[in-house]
Amino acid sequence: MRTHPFTPKRGAALGGILLLISILAIGGLTAWNVVAGDKADRDAPRVIEVEMLDADGEIRFSVERIEARRGDVVRFVQRGDMPHNVQFVRNSAPAGVELGDAWMGPYLSKKDEVYEVEIDERFADGEYEFVCTPHVGFEMRGTLVVSGGIVEAAEPGTSRTAHERPEIVGEEGLQELQYTVADDGTKEFHLTAERIRWETKEGNLADAMAYNRMIPGPLIRVTEGDRVRITVENQMDEPHTTHWHGLFVPNNMDGVPGISQDPIEPGDAFTYEFVADPAGTRLYHSHFNAASQEAAGLYGMFVIEEQNPPASRQVDREEQWILGDGPLGYVINGKEFPLIRPIEMKLGERVKLRIANLGGMYHPMHMHGGFFTVVAKDGFAMDGPQKMNTLSVAPGETYDVILDPQFGGTWIWHCHVLSHVTGPRDADGNETAGGMIGVVIVDDGETRLADMSNHTHH
Repeated sequence: MRTHPFTPKRGAALGGILLLISILAIGGLTAWNVVAGDKADRDAPRVIEVEMLDADGEIRFSVERIEARRGDVVRFVQRGDMPHNVQFVRNSAPAGVELGDAWMGPYLSKKDEVYEVEIDERFADGEYEFVCTPHVGFEMRGTLVVSGGIVEAAEPGTSRTAHERPEIVGEEGLQELQYTVADDGTKEFHLTAERIRWETKEGNLADAMAYNRMIPGPLIRVTEGDRVRITVENQMDEPHTTHWHGLFVPNNMDGVPGISQDPIEPGDAFTYEFVADPAGTRLYHSHFNAASQEAAGLYGMFVIEEQNPPASRQVDREEQWILGDGPLGYVINGKEFPLIRPIEMKLGERVKLRIANLGGMYHPMHMHGGFFTVVAKDGFAMDGPQKMNTLSVAPGETYDVILDPQFGGTWIWHCHVLSHVTGPRDADGNETAGGMIGVVIVDDGETRLADMSNHTHH
């Protein structure tokens, strides 16, 4: 994949006259290239151009169905005034496919900028849905159909860079980060940004970026008023910075490259230091090339505990969820259903769930079997706690909700954008469950709890 200003190139005659006519259809028609010559010419790699448009109230790709072969290049050209990108929908791809960095492309904001997707060995035959992340609500989407080509397909689940990255299987994110205490009482933490291969669901390893080899990154937990010192080491092959989302920090600790600090170059480190304030559910995430780095897994939760919480916000224990929708798929805590660890509780127990969205889409999270009570938004206590069963979480938002279920049983809690909870079709052509589905298991000592080994269709 390459991003660059668009510069047309002159064709050359090779053993005769090669006439290349790119036909771009409007709406749901197919794009293809017609090449004059013999079969060898027709099977040669092609460049298929798709424009990204937003004029006259129409926000769309100029071609909504692209037919390509391995060896071809699909060239997305920015022709609009709004930022656009290309994100392939992981749940729509053929089973076992791992596209690595191609799952999500960069944002194009300048006229005639180009993002090229090479249809290489990672693309098995089949259909791949794609969307423009900021305009998916306007139905800016399309389908790439791959069939045949000049490059042999790789084994499912592999990528060209797989051997370069540590493979993390059977691990969970948001493990609480340990700290040391300096002589002056400062709590000292260490984060390392690194490229890894992360297990999003059984049998699938995704190319990812992570703090401390987990997605989400470690949970940082302190108490309001604590002084913290966090050293971020960059072991990736590109620069990085970390932003402390929702915290009150000095400007030079804010983590914005070119504004408040220089980027952390590969092999270097930077130490952030500030007082933990204000209390509440906060976040941290990459702020360098964030559309790629954050989407690939460089994010985590930063919890600042209240010193004296009122009784209305006191609970027996807590859980944490971070929603994501980038190249890792539609995930909760870096995993797709059924690999998302259930929340298990006793009837009558009060459990706080800190929930955040660090994806690029809205996710209306609907809980079955009762309601929950929202007690804080973006870390700040609500004047009037609100009972709900569907909570729409926008990108960058956090909520604290208290679970107080009315009945025992096994209940699902899922995104109500149903394409975010649909897996690949099974051998019989039926849709399967996948993606952003959580499970709350409430034990009342009597109700039969579900056997989660039968989780294919819901």
